[in-house]
Amino acid sequence: MIDSSQFLKKIKNASPMLGNLLEDWYNQINTTFNHAGFDTKGFVQPPPPIAGLNVSAGSDHVHVTINDQSQVKKNVRYFVEYAVNDPTFAQPHVEDLGASRGRVLALPAKDGHGTVQKYYFRAYGQYGGSNPQTHQVYFGTKYVPTAVQLTGASTLTLLPSQGSGTGRADGTQGGSGIGYVLTRPPVQPKRSPAPKVA
Repeated sequence: MIDSSQFLKKIKNASPMLGNLLEDWYNQINTTFNHAGFDTKGFVQPPPPIAGLNVSAGSDHVHVTINDQSQVKKNVRYFVEYAVNDPTFAQPHVEDLGASRGRVLALPAKDGHGTVQKYYFRAYGQYGGSNPQTHQVYFGTKYVPTAVQLTGASTLTLLPSQGSGTGRADGTQGGSGIGYVLTRPPVQPKRSPAPKVA
């Protein structure tokens, strides 16, 4: 929010029309930023932690819903992450739910070799002008997430996650939502090791 109180009174006394114009302009800017979830002075506070995550598994689909009874602004965005056979979420896949607190996800029951896969889920919220909520809520608990298995016949070995937002491009920075930084620099190619001298 732009704080115009320091100088607006002086401007209105010197030039009432200019003062009214500036006051209206500040109000419009503040209203726009407030609706968008941004603050001109920096980050806004992330939304409160969500209360719970529900997962219902079918043959080749999973229905996830987020329980959030806290006070939130209308620009809240929710994220669900799932990890395949990895309860540590080292490289989770990210689903941006936007304002929705639920989604049906089509997931393969087995990998390309026919082995049944276990899925683990967690969720969190973020405003456009905030960092992601760092308190992710797990299906199960953080230390013992509940594995979800599908009963269908679909097979697909998922590609490695590429992450989301301005998080690392290799998908290893889970919980990033739309990101922690405004701009992520381009990923530089790894340099080849120097040749060995014979």
